[in-house]
Amino acid sequence: MKENPLAKYGVTKPVHRPRIKPVKKLDLDTPEGKLIVLSEAKRIMQIHESTFKRLAYL
Repeated sequence: MKENPLAKYGVTKPVHRPRIKPVKKLDLDTPEGKLIVLSEAKRIMQIHESTFKRLAYL
C-alpha cells in the first residue's frame, strides 16, 4: 500500500475531492464584478498615489 505523504503534517486520511474545472470568463457587468473593479481601482490608487500626483501635474 502507498504511504500517505501528508502523514508528516498530521493528515491521517486524505479526502479525495472532485476536480473543479476553471472558468475563463469573468463577467464584470454584475454587481459583484463592479465591486471587484471598484476595489481594485481603489487599491491601485492607494499604492501608486505619488505617481498619480506627479502625472497630474505634467
